[in-house]
Amino acid sequence: MSFSFITATALTIVIFYLIYGGGSVYAQSTTPLQNNQIFFTNVTSGAQQHYYFNTQGSSAAAQNIKRTISYFTANTHPGYDDDNRNRDGSSGNDIDPTFWSTTSGLLTKRAPSLENTIIYLTLTSCSQPIPPPNYNGEIPSIDIYLSTVNTNKLPGPTNHQNNNTVDDTLPGRISWQGGDHLTELWIGVAAPTLTPGWTGEWTYELAVSTTQWMHPFYQQNDTWTLEDTDSNHALFLSADYLSNNNRPNVTALLTQDVPKELKYSYCAAKLHPAPNYSVNVTDTTRGRIDDNHLRQQLMISNLTQGQTYQAYMIKQDNAITGIASPLDIQMKSDPHCRMIYDLDFCDDVAYSVPTDPNQDIWNITRSYDDQVKELFAPFGTALTQFNCNSTQYSLVRNCDDCYRDYKRWLCAVTIPRCTSSTTDTPTSASLSDNQEELLPTVGTRDVTNGSSRNPWIDETYKPSGWTELLPCIDLCYHVVQSCPPFLQFNCPEGDLAAQQYGYWKTQTNQTKGPLLDINHPSCNRLNVNESILVISDANPLLSLSSFLLVSCMGLVLYIFSL
Repeated sequence: MSFSFITATALTIVIFYLIYGGGSVYAQSTTPLQNNQIFFTNVTSGAQQHYYFNTQGSSAAAQNIKRTISYFTANTHPGYDDDNRNRDGSSGNDIDPTFWSTTSGLLTKRAPSLENTIIYLTLTSCSQPIPPPNYNGEIPSIDIYLSTVNTNKLPGPTNHQNNNTVDDTLPGRISWQGGDHLTELWIGVAAPTLTPGWTGEWTYELAVSTTQWMHPFYQQNDTWTLEDTDSNHALFLSADYLSNNNRPNVTALLTQDVPKELKYSYCAAKLHPAPNYSVNVTDTTRGRIDDNHLRQQLMISNLTQGQTYQAYMIKQDNAITGIASPLDIQMKSDPHCRMIYDLDFCDDVAYSVPTDPNQDIWNITRSYDDQVKELFAPFGTALTQFNCNSTQYSLVRNCDDCYRDYKRWLCAVTIPRCTSSTTDTPTSASLSDNQEELLPTVGTRDVTNGSSRNPWIDETYKPSGWTELLPCIDLCYHVVQSCPPFLQFNCPEGDLAAQQYGYWKTQTNQTKGPLLDINHPSCNRLNVNESILVISDANPLLSLSSFLLVSCMGLVLYIFSL
């Protein structure tokens, strides 16, 4: 029997083994997935679709065959030379260390070493069927089923390994991360069976990668926060980034009416864009953690008065698009509330203020800022009378802290934040007396014509009636803590404090009251870190007396008397 016949026979056996035994085998109905690519398709009611992924490549079997043919058709065997010498010139026979060894003259496959490759799998639903007119429930979602063993190449609802931590907690997005030396993954996508009367189908994106999430999701508070809105604008602030690093590529997507079942899907959000809005992204030092960092502010314009939108932060990183949790934003209905930001002196101010809706907004911004600078000047003079360099009045605070905290307090009380009246608090008809007393409240004050606590506002802009979001009482506390005692700065107490200030509160259960968090504040914190704000049980929703801020304004009177 010739050597060529033996070689051909061995080659046939090896190729057969690679394809049907040791290679990548999938049924004709299974679609191979490529690494780092997003696959888009649709699925109808009751249908199942199957996919296969190999960490060594989508055509690993073909690659194995190519290497095998090359092995047998080379002029000389890679392990044995005619002169019985190794490739490095030493005596003996050189064995290919990667795939092959010899035992009793027979070729046997040696398993390659496997790195602990991590597999990142995501599925995002882009659209869903339309229910019949009388349907009031949630629209069912498609499901994903997994198998990591080649004995189950068609996983489905009754045959899967979904105990491998499939995460479907975010509506519209399913994710899974696997490791432990996995090389192959079989995936089943199944659509629920719908009753007659439904129209349409599901569409979705499916992606798998060994290096990254192809549908990244960022935690909301780690990415951006809502500064404020007015009747036509919304202002957002991004997370910090090192100023000497590349500037993050972020923007905003404004949507309306994204189905709640698809809330965390970027491909679904793109199908429901708000009309005609624009986004302007600029750098800012406002709210940064230190001098080495910057933040980005996103000003969204051309929005509609009184409308509600869902805002997504979009971040591009190496051609991969990720999103943060959407924020529901409500545009104000009062045109007298207008957004100002990028002030020179009161650089922490970035919110709506009461003003004339017809004047130029940048002239309004400068006039507010200039008035605070004028009021602050006597305080600066008073502080210079104290020898800050040689006299220690506190173990933890100094004159720099006093300067910062008094400036922040003065900006907050002189530039009031304009807000909408709170209307979503549960009524007493639906709550017991005890429950009503425990409701968290927003520190607001309804301002009638000519009753602004800063008379300059009424004289200059005549804003008519408006609602003020009161300063957080912490701004006053910080001045007392930071400034020298000779300045005699004091904060009000009890009911008077509740009339003059708001209290920082959090509330995520909207069945018990309005949503209160960093994006929906209960008082004006003016960029003070929320972790050091007082969370109080006090109820500041009391009528505001005409002597608002009397005790704190005593400091201003003292300064003017110098």
